[in-house]
Amino acid sequence: MDFQRPSDESLRYGSLPLAVTGTDPEAYLRTYAETYLDQEIRAEALTRNVGAIARDAAVSRQTVQTYFEILVDTLVGFWVRPWKLKQATKQVGSPKFYLFDCGVARALSQRLPYPPTDEESGALLETLVFNETRAYLAYHGLHYKLHYWRTYDGAEVDLLCETRNGYVAVEVKAMRRWERRHLRGLARLRESLGDDLSCYGVYRGERSMSWGDVRVLPVDDYLQALWNGDILT
Repeated sequence: MDFQRPSDESLRYGSLPLAVTGTDPEAYLRTYAETYLDQEIRAEALTRNVGAIARDAAVSRQTVQTYFEILVDTLVGFWVRPWKLKQATKQVGSPKFYLFDCGVARALSQRLPYPPTDEESGALLETLVFNETRAYLAYHGLHYKLHYWRTYDGAEVDLLCETRNGYVAVEVKAMRRWERRHLRGLARLRESLGDDLSCYGVYRGERSMSWGDVRVLPVDDYLQALWNGDILT
């Protein structure tokens, strides 16, 4: 399967079929967010009495958790949980939440008329990579779990997947230029996993390159390699 949609378009409008092939992706995404998602989420909320909870003057942690559960149950988003090293290394334990599509995320935040800012692009690029990876795994019937990894002293890897052939780690940067400092998390993870780890960097530049044992790819090239079966098997 080919990944043919340019990543800049995917970051701005996402990957829903009518957002890709339609003549007015902004109108489609606004309608999708305002009607379909609104109806689905409201219907799910009614079964949980969220309306009563929302009227509380103070929003508790449990209330917020309920909101996220509704988004997961309606397939609007998903959690990515931290991967736990078996060694006694201190790690951050909070899960990350991603929406299922970049275009929907931008519609919900009312950012569709504008190109993604640098601040937006980091989260959007991670969202794109995670969603394409989940789609690839589902399409090929690979029941691997996706995680991230982070230590309390700031070392982080955006995506980590244990496969039958070892671990695959991916660091995602919404930069046009790849720099050595972006390798810090991968290098720290390598100390723990050794030769069982394959490392990739994904960025918005134009050149493929190798930094030691890390293969750095433009995002479009990475996604094509993913769908070609070169990343996760």
